Parts: sequence; C-alpha cells; structure tokens
Amino acid sequence: MKTVGIGIAGLGTVSQGVLNILKVQQALLAKRSNARYEVVRVVSRTAKPDVDLLGAEFSHRLEDLYEDPQVDVVMELIGGESPADQLIADALAAGKAVITANKAVLAVKGDQLLGKQSVQPIRFEAAVAGAIPILQAITAGLAGNAIHAVSGIINGTANYILTAMEQDGVSFGEALAAAQKLGYAEADPTFDVDGTDAAHKLTILMALAFDMSFALDQIYKEGIESLTAEDIAFAAEFGFRIKHIGMLRRVATGLEARVHPLLIPQSDLLAQVDGVQNAVQVSSDSAGTTLFSGPGAGGAATASAVIADLVALTRGGLGTNPTSTAHNAASSGMYVPLERANDLAVLPIDEVYGGYYLRMLVADQPGVIAKVAQALSNHGISIDKVIQRPAAGRTEQVDLVLLTHDALERDVNLALTELHGMFEVSGEVSRIRVAPVNT
Repeated sequence: MKTVGIGIAGLGTVSQGVLNILKVQQALLAKRSNARYEVVRVVSRTAKPDVDLLGAEFSHRLEDLYEDPQVDVVMELIGGESPADQLIADALAAGKAVITANKAVLAVKGDQLLGKQSVQPIRFEAAVAGAIPILQAITAGLAGNAIHAVSGIINGTANYILTAMEQDGVSFGEALAAAQKLGYAEADPTFDVDGTDAAHKLTILMALAFDMSFALDQIYKEGIESLTAEDIAFAAEFGFRIKHIGMLRRVATGLEARVHPLLIPQSDLLAQVDGVQNAVQVSSDSAGTTLFSGPGAGGAATASAVIADLVALTRGGLGTNPTSTAHNAASSGMYVPLERANDLAVLPIDEVYGGYYLRMLVADQPGVIAKVAQALSNHGISIDKVIQRPAAGRTEQVDLVLLTHDALERDVNLALTELHGMFEVSGEVSRIRVAPVNT
C-alpha cells in the first residue's frame, strides 16, 4: 500500500472537515484508494487551534507545504485570490499535485493555472456546489454528450434568503440578518447577495461544460438586493417562484452566460430547492436533462468534495509506491488542459431573448394600462398577463404587474426608459427575467 503525503493550507471549517474525514474514515479510504494518507504539514496564518492535526507539523509559512519532499499533494483551503494563487502556482512548479476549493482564483486565473500542469494536476470539485459532484459529472459522467445548457442554484446564502422571504413574508434585510445569525452568511455578505460568488462558480462550469476559457468578465451578473416580498407574492400569483440562478445556454447565435434572479415555474425541479441547498440541472443530447442536488456549502460538505479529489488523484498514481513513482496528470481524470472552443461567442445581455416580469407603481386613472401597453408595443413587446392591485398605503396609485412574451433585452431596456419618462409611472420599474422553456 502506497503512502500519500498531504499538506494543508488553512485551518478553517473546510480544513477541519478534511482532517475529520481523514481520521474517521481512515479504513474506508485505504480500502477505496489502496493508499495510506498521512497529513505531513498544516499551515495557517493564525495561531494553532485546538484541533487534532493527525501528527502533522504546524507552521505559518506557505512555502513549507511545497518545499517539504514528503508532501505529495497541497490542499489550498485558505480562500481569496491572494496569496492562494501564488501558492497554487508555486506548488505546481515544485511538482506537487494541488486540490483547491477556491472558485475565485479559478474564475480569474484558471487558464494560467491549468496551463502550469505538467506531471501533476489541479483538481477543484469543491469549488462548485459543495458536496455535489457536478464537475465530475460534466467532465466524466457526461463526457459522451454535447451539453446544451447548465443552470442552477449555486449560492446557498442567496437561496436561503429568498426562501425565507417567501415562506416567512420578511424583507430582504430581515432574511439576510437571519442568515447571518445562523452562520449561512458572512459578516460581509456582498459576494453572496450581489451575484459575484455565483458568477465565479458559473465561470468554472462554463469552462468545463463548453470547453471555454475561464472568463469571469463574460458572465453577466445581478444580485438579489432589490427583490421584495411583493415581487415574490406577485410571482406566485402568476405560478412562479423567484430563484437566483446561474445559467449557461447554447442558442443559435452563441452562448448565454448569466447570473440573476429568475421566475421559474412552480412545477420545475429547480423551483423545489429551498434553504441553503444547491442544485444544478444539465441538458445534453444523449442523457437528456439530469438534476444534481445537495448541500452546497459548509465545512463537512465541501470537505467531502476535497477528499473525493484526493482519492481520484491517488487512483491516478499519486503517492509513493514501492514499485512505481510515475504519475500522469491525464490519468487523474477530471482536469487536464482543455482545448478551447473558438466558435462559441458569449452573448452580451442586450442580445438575450426571454420573457419579463415588470412591476410598476402607476396612477389610478383610466387609460394608464393602455399607455403602458403602447410604450411596450413601441419597442415590439407584447403583454402576456396582467395584475392590477391597489398599492399598500396609497390611495391614488396601484401596483401594475405584467408578464411579457419573449423579447430582446435591448428592446426591454428601451421600453423601460420610455416608461420611466411617463408622469403616470412613479419610481423605478422592477424587472425580473422569466425562465426560458427547457432551461
């Protein structure tokens, strides 16, 4: 039985989860990998906590991880772009395999880092959707399929907030405060609620599912900060739930790559995913539509994905074997340098077609609906459904809520500009996109 030496960067909840699995499941892992795992070094910027390091040396220098000849694989679990990016590059240059859960680094520097793979690879299942093995599914399980679309709930904090707003009737601020109290949201939740975290993950999914570059700047993103309990209630009347969705969709003119709130039919599988759960739906030619769902965050769930990468690397030849020390990055499965597609353009959001939910506060006067309809018609937009209801706390204004038929986003923006110029319309018009058929 060969020995695999492990070096761990960071001692947060994920690292502690990894140490716990290595301790508790030692016999199971040995059976499944034919290897003995030895944690050689643990590095953290903070003081050594009261955690069982399984006999590892503890230090504060990241260099200790890749300078130690006993370390075969470096687990980068510190998060953030820097110094994580340099650690990954240095570890690869030193001939170490790397496992990371760092979606931010991959989204920004994935091409550079994957280009540094030679004998040793990078694996990063834990970077997207926690315990859900979605990257393995896309790159291995669905390897014989042309993928048409990938869409999903890939940020548990945002999903928890929307679920709480719907089920408890609370505001965005109240739901966010509850998420922070429960530990689902950070003290600074910006990346979770403004769509950045989901955009990082969607960038990785785009690269692997469509053989694209890691191009975060091509992902359109919107957060959930402007959503209200009223929007959620009106959406329900139309037969929808509002979810924060990351979507990749191949269309005739290119690839849609976007993160934003979306109205999803209540009968859709993604609409049933609540709380901090994640789910990713993949549509492909031979396998059809498959749904992967499970815990998308948390120390134990993410650690599970890290260990899965460790076992995959071991099966590919990582570690010291009495008869052979050869290891090939390609034999480790999931991630090798990709051949990039040159013929698939990412569409600007202005060129995306779809239906829209529009909610506006208008004067309670005859002919207002006709004027609104005319403003939309001026830009080729037709109305599918309408709800008109007295606005809470207002005697001379009503909430006018519309669903449109499919339209070009550019035309919708022009129509909104015209609506904002009407004296009968007060304030901003709320706009939420509607899920396309077969998302």
